[in-house]
Amino acid sequence: MWYRLMTNCTRNICTAAGKRVFLGFALTTEQTKQIEAIQSQLPENVRLVPSQNLHMTLAFFGYASNETIDALINNIDAMSKPHFTVHLDCIAHWKKPKILCLKGTASDPNLLSIANDSQTIAQKLKLHQSEYHYNPHITLSRKAKEAVDGICYTALTLQPNALHLFESFAGKDGVEYPILHSWHLT
Repeated sequence: MWYRLMTNCTRNICTAAGKRVFLGFALTTEQTKQIEAIQSQLPENVRLVPSQNLHMTLAFFGYASNETIDALINNIDAMSKPHFTVHLDCIAHWKKPKILCLKGTASDPNLLSIANDSQTIAQKLKLHQSEYHYNPHITLSRKAKEAVDGICYTALTLQPNALHLFESFAGKDGVEYPILHSWHLT
């Protein structure tokens, strides 16, 4: 098992016993450029997600102890991780988290299987579980108060080769998402 063991101290709260973690898929350089082209058309009053943080989330788990992270990795090792394709073709505004995102529909049975298995593992390990049906998306911006119109873009097709366990923490220059562990899709 190869993940970074370190203590994150932010806002005077130490999380030596755990990390905020999620599963997701990284973007290629070309896909990142496509997202940046969309972001360049968004209103100035939104906070853009930095290029290095762009990803498609599979499952958010919340805080997990180092022991739980070990168990999470072991469970994902045993999980089927097939290749899939997803088309992200709609810019949406989600009111509650106040985000703009490029979203699609989880219609590929392989993606649905990975998403469902991830939630089963979360339940087994008593981690955060989504209350919603899986909705593939890439967050474009935060602090978005309303939907946007007139954005010119081409649908983005993702066919990732790897699944990643990311950590989320507040770094000196904002939120950072280092990869703790990776698995090849088969």
